[in-house]
Amino acid sequence: MLKSHKKLTKKELKQDPLVIFTAQEVEYLRKEWIKIGSIILSVIVVITISLYIVRGKSRSEINAYDIALNAYANNAPEAVDLFEKFVDNYSGSKRVAEILIQLGNNYFTQKDYDSAEKYYMKYIENFSNDPIYEFNAYNGLGGIYEENGDFSRAGKIYEEFISKHRSSVFTSMMYLNAGKAYYQADDKDAALRNFNKILETYGDSIEKQESSYYIELLTF
Repeated sequence: MLKSHKKLTKKELKQDPLVIFTAQEVEYLRKEWIKIGSIILSVIVVITISLYIVRGKSRSEINAYDIALNAYANNAPEAVDLFEKFVDNYSGSKRVAEILIQLGNNYFTQKDYDSAEKYYMKYIENFSNDPIYEFNAYNGLGGIYEENGDFSRAGKIYEEFISKHRSSVFTSMMYLNAGKAYYQADDKDAALRNFNKILETYGDSIEKQESSYYIELLTF
């Protein structure tokens, strides 16, 4: 059988702790609702604006990237300028890696070796995580130093790539490049070290025959 609850008088209600607490909270919310609402609205606005900024930057980056690539593909005269602006404006983007290699290659073919070196080095310093792009950068740098007659430095650059990517499909080629660069630098020991490495490890590579030829020259 359910017991009937005693009805509280107005005086008892006023003295009840739960009623007092609830009344205080309601009064606080009544006075502070504008301030609380403003804070919540401010947070929502900040989050919304941040999302629009991020999305806006992403769209802006993609548009700039597409425009630069299209200009380059069509041999437009402004392509290099667009690439350089992209690198300056979106330095933290992964897309910059490809642009740096393109700039390095472009300046290399134009025989502007200082500019080519700058962009190859910028790639190596900031990315160095893609073995194909990195081969392009190191191979380009070695080519620059060879063009400038600094064969010993070229050999060291080729070996630097090898030390970082021993399992790369380009490693045997870089051993050959290093051996030939050291050969030009009259560094017999360094040249033989690289040529012999090809015979020892890459006996079935296309670089084997050329390496054997240089070994005969050096040991004749």
